[in-house]
Amino acid sequence: MPEKEIQAILSGIKDFVLIISPEREILETNAAFLKHIGCSKENVIGRKCFEVLKENKRKPSNCHNICPLEEVIKNKKRCQVELTRLDSNNKPRYTELTIFPIWEKKGKIAKFIEISRDITQRKLDEDSLIKMVEERTRQLKETHERLLHQDKMASLGKLSSSVVHEINNPVAGILNLVMLSKRILKEDTIDQKTIDVFLQYLELMETETRRISRIVSNLLVFARQSKIELVKFDVNDLIDQTLILNSNLLKINHIRIIEELEHNLPLVNGSEDQLKQVLMNLISNAVESMSTSGTKHLTIKTFSKKNQKAIGLQIKDTGSGIPKETISNIFEPFFTTKKKGKGVGLGLSVVYGIIQEHGGKIYVDSAPGKGACFSITLYQDLDSKKMRSRLS
Repeated sequence: MPEKEIQAILSGIKDFVLIISPEREILETNAAFLKHIGCSKENVIGRKCFEVLKENKRKPSNCHNICPLEEVIKNKKRCQVELTRLDSNNKPRYTELTIFPIWEKKGKIAKFIEISRDITQRKLDEDSLIKMVEERTRQLKETHERLLHQDKMASLGKLSSSVVHEINNPVAGILNLVMLSKRILKEDTIDQKTIDVFLQYLELMETETRRISRIVSNLLVFARQSKIELVKFDVNDLIDQTLILNSNLLKINHIRIIEELEHNLPLVNGSEDQLKQVLMNLISNAVESMSTSGTKHLTIKTFSKKNQKAIGLQIKDTGSGIPKETISNIFEPFFTTKKKGKGVGLGLSVVYGIIQEHGGKIYVDSAPGKGACFSITLYQDLDSKKMRSRLS
């Protein structure tokens, strides 16, 4: 092909084109490349490629670390890399570069054809997009944390009336014992029998005071926006703690608890605080669903799924059940069948989110008038790093 036609073709290509000899000398180039580096053709042809591209003045540079020509010779095929090169203003630019070897008949490389393009804007756009995604992810995590805390506060509000009764009872008992002690001190002489009675009263007061302390401590532990910690724990212990926290709520609503807990369950890895919140929500919903039921039984069952290396947990009530047309929506945020003022529909969506974050599964089986059964699977062996990234 005549040289003028070759020049016309090269000039029409917007990408940067270089033809380089095995000795690294530039044999030919196009107008786009000359404009990019701000040099005339006379100052480029015959010079070493790394001199023209100023790579010999920038150690360590991309070309010094991984010379694309060396890669072509080594692998005997074309090479594509991303490099950082200087433009006419000595500012670094991102370059996508592809080098094709031209072979002689004897199997030697006659020359290299280098085609490159400036991808700086694309890289800047990618970096900007990454930052936007990171910022959006941070905002979503903050929103999720707020929703978790709001849901926890809603659960705490439901407990408040029952807890007032639970605290009032021991407080009233302590007050009665104090008043009785004062009356005995005024009316009777202090003999050994009276001292023994006082000791008995003090023991009762100590027991009731410790009971109040335990109730308040449990509430504070549940209420605080604590840092998420991943630990190994016994699901049965978590159930016992949650039932103690809800004991008066269950008593006031005349709920009979049936525990079918398998002993010596394998430990589960996760956030005790968040999984306690799951139990709080499911128990609270079960109590509400049984408000008009004749039979009020809440069955909590745990069992080992040895073939899956997992723990199974079932919470079954004898409440009003869930209509078939809404059962597929119950885990959606803000979906609720409760009357206005009774809830905003976050409880079960929070439950679903927590179980998903723990790599577990949750299903519901229900029919109108036949109660509901929530089945949860929690796996023993989980990727701790993935869990931390999800929960943090």
